Amino acid sequence: MKPNTSYRLGASVLLANSLLKVHASPQASPAVSLLFQNDGNWTNYANLPSALIFYDAVTFDEAEAICRANNETLLSSTSLKALTQQFTYLEYLKDITPTTRYWISTGATTPLSSSNVSQAQPREKLQFLCTNSAPHTTIVDTDFSASPRTTVTSNGIVYTGTRDHLTFRFMGIPYAQPPVGPLRFKDPEPWNGTAVDATFFKPVCLQFGFFGSDDFGLMPWGNSEDCLNLHVFTPYIPSSNPSKSAPALKPVLFWIHGGGNTQGTGEDATFDGGSLVSRTDSVVVTVDHRLNIFGYLGLDDAIKGNYAIADKVAALQWVHDNIAQFGGDPERVMIFGQSAGGSSVIELVKTPKARGLFSAAISQSGGGSPVWQNYTAAAAAVLPELNVFCNSTGAERLACLQALPADTILNITNTVTTWMGVVDGEYVVNDTVSQVSQGPSGVNSVAYMAGFMPEEGESLLGTTIAPNMTEFDPGSIVGEALGEKILASGLWNPSASFTPYNATIYVYTDWLLTCPAEEMITAAANADTFPSLYVYEMQRAYALSYFDAYDLCTFPVGNIEPPYYRCHSGDLYEVFGTYYIFDQPVRNVRDIEYTTMIQDMWGSFARTGNPNPPSAYLKARGYQSTLDVLSHFTWPQYTAASPRVAQLQYPGISTGTLPDIGRCVIIDS
Repeated sequence: MKPNTSYRLGASVLLANSLLKVHASPQASPAVSLLFQNDGNWTNYANLPSALIFYDAVTFDEAEAICRANNETLLSSTSLKALTQQFTYLEYLKDITPTTRYWISTGATTPLSSSNVSQAQPREKLQFLCTNSAPHTTIVDTDFSASPRTTVTSNGIVYTGTRDHLTFRFMGIPYAQPPVGPLRFKDPEPWNGTAVDATFFKPVCLQFGFFGSDDFGLMPWGNSEDCLNLHVFTPYIPSSNPSKSAPALKPVLFWIHGGGNTQGTGEDATFDGGSLVSRTDSVVVTVDHRLNIFGYLGLDDAIKGNYAIADKVAALQWVHDNIAQFGGDPERVMIFGQSAGGSSVIELVKTPKARGLFSAAISQSGGGSPVWQNYTAAAAAVLPELNVFCNSTGAERLACLQALPADTILNITNTVTTWMGVVDGEYVVNDTVSQVSQGPSGVNSVAYMAGFMPEEGESLLGTTIAPNMTEFDPGSIVGEALGEKILASGLWNPSASFTPYNATIYVYTDWLLTCPAEEMITAAANADTFPSLYVYEMQRAYALSYFDAYDLCTFPVGNIEPPYYRCHSGDLYEVFGTYYIFDQPVRNVRDIEYTTMIQDMWGSFARTGNPNPPSAYLKARGYQSTLDVLSHFTWPQYTAASPRVAQLQYPGISTGTLPDIGRCVIIDS
């Protein structure tokens, strides 16, 4: 006799699922969520319980069978009690009620109290909870071949993914046909297959640098011109036959990686979605797009350029058309990116091609004016190298380039190292300030956020300068003419406490990122371009393990917070929470509290266009450390009348003004 036991909850619940075709109705796969209470302590994730909650009511035998089909069992009462906060949150969402009952397995020990356990008839139909024994993803080169499978069908295509301890994962989904042969140097064409094995990462786009090989232990998947893939991490898989009472779709966070338009990948484990998904209850999508010459070669009508921008638009179109089947809300898509990815966010805000495909945008350290050029300048920079192989014009030159080996073309980027968009009147219309100055009609007007790290230039300049340098020569990094103005202004003059090294870092930071961003922000505020505008400066950073020149972009474990540089890319672990994949320690408890606060703010911005999460939400989620700070602070909008900037720190969050305004007058001149 089976223990026909149901569990009645007075709080709330959450749940998730894997490969699943077993159900009372064989035509429909049931809705499922993955439950994990993310408290931000990445050193303990593997020890916290994870479970699957299935929302479609079935009999006890069917519940057991579905759990078994997913290589799981009905959840025990002991594990259920550890997920109480998740049920509180589900009740807050109105996904469940206080009287909802679930099939569970009591096992042979730890009986539940009589007030929570009731007997049910075997044929009664209830929602149910399964274990989630899938392991925690903690290394870059994780083998998912033995992990449980999850299938989603969208627009006639079957996607087979997997799950781990924190999230459902669909890796290497093609959103366009391979841009090879006759499709090289062409806008992306829709992918036309019928099935996708999304249980592993695929080769990333051709490039040199950190992700051009696995020399740094970051990219074990190889490189290929066939690389137009995206990757979906989700806490929720809807039913294939959803009901009106089904949980609401989740906001979508669409990430664009950095790398100077020449390197990088959405498969970078820094951007693994597990932590951000489980903390924010959102769907995270990361994308790979063509890079360097393959993404930006623009010469004429035959080779128009801007293929990288076109790829990102195509990926957003895929999200719009398919993400609902993966649990995401196509009407709440927030694009966000850092460095060149932040610049890509601005490109998408500007281009008419992306209209209607996203509802919010965050540019992290993305500057303000993506560099662009006209066809004449673009051709002049690269034709001497191209003519060695294809000394022709128009369609004939295109056909020649399409026939060359990919490595031959890639090697040109060893000589021509800067790649950017070209004004084509289609993807790139005008410069940033001109467009945002037109007001809402000049751009895709959505909720917008932008921000900075204080000492971006330290990691960007790397070992081209040294901490013990004695000469301050700004002209060597920003050009002689501007260098002379900088020296004449006296605003960066070195002193006993402001060394030539520091002065050089701040010049480069202002010139490359801070001042261009402030120019755009000011123009947008003056023209009321966005329905809401928020600006931040991060006062805390955690350097990437492989991007920390002279080990000055972090501080030792156990220190409260000694002076250190808040460097470019020092915000990435803090947004994605992926310290654990790179074996990074908790320096002090504020690392955890700051990371969770940032994730809570970014998640709130994706949900509502406002980075201030409601107190009721934070209470329902049990996010006490964020609640402690934000109950005394509200991040104000940035307006022309009240240009306030959030100084993000934990616990000392505050507001201020744009950094280096006086210096930017010199830079912008």
